[in-house]
Amino acid sequence: MIFQHNIIEGRSIEEIWRDAMWCCVRKGYDYKVEGGSYVGQRRRQLDYVVLRVLEPYIRPLSVKTPEACGIPSPTSEDKIWRYFNEYIIGTEKSPREDYTYGQFIAPQVPRAVELLNNSAGNTNQSCIQVGDARSIYLDDPPCLRVITFKVVDGLLQMSVFFRSWDLFAGLPENLGGLQLLKEYVLAQLTFDVEDGPLVAHSDGLHIYEQYFTLANTLNVDKIK
Repeated sequence: MIFQHNIIEGRSIEEIWRDAMWCCVRKGYDYKVEGGSYVGQRRRQLDYVVLRVLEPYIRPLSVKTPEACGIPSPTSEDKIWRYFNEYIIGTEKSPREDYTYGQFIAPQVPRAVELLNNSAGNTNQSCIQVGDARSIYLDDPPCLRVITFKVVDGLLQMSVFFRSWDLFAGLPENLGGLQLLKEYVLAQLTFDVEDGPLVAHSDGLHIYEQYFTLANTLNVDKIK
C-alpha cells in the first residue's frame, strides 16, 4: 500500500477499495449535497484521488467485507458480469433511464481496438468518451466520463475518470466491470501484449451519509 497525498497503489481491486475507504475517512472533507443525487445528505469526499490497481485481473473481482462486522459485500461476481454485459457493453436502456454507459462505450470499442492494432500499441489515441454535449443538461449526467487504453512496457493499461464516484457501493462494481471491458479489448488485439494496470482518477470520490456507519465499522478512524 502506497499513500502519497491521495495517490493509492495496490495489487487488487479489493485492496484498493479498502485503502481508498481508509483514505477517504482520514483525509476527506464533509459537505451537504445541494445539487445532484441525494440532495440534503452529507458526504465525506476526497478533493482528488488517483488509484492504481497493479493486477486488476486477480479473481475474484468482487470484494468481501469481514464476516465479523455483519456488513454485506457491496457486489458479487454475478453482479459484476451483469453490469458489464448490460451497462458497459450493452446498449439497451429501460424507459426510466436517460442513458447507459454502453450507449456511448459500445460503438467506440471497435475503433479503440483498431487504433491499438494499427499502431501495435504505440498510440495515445485509443480514447473513449462517455457522454456528449447534451449530458450536462441531464438531471443525472454520467459519472464515468473517459476511458483510455495505452500499451506501457508491453502491458495494456486502462485509465478512467469519474466526475463523481460512490466509494462504498459503486467503486467495486465499476472497477470490476471496467476490468472485464479491458479483457474484452485485450482479447481482440493482434500484437504481443499482456494485461496490465487499471488507473482510476476522480475529484469526487465519496462516501454517502447512509454508509457512514458501515465505513466506521471497517475503519479504526471514524467519521464524526
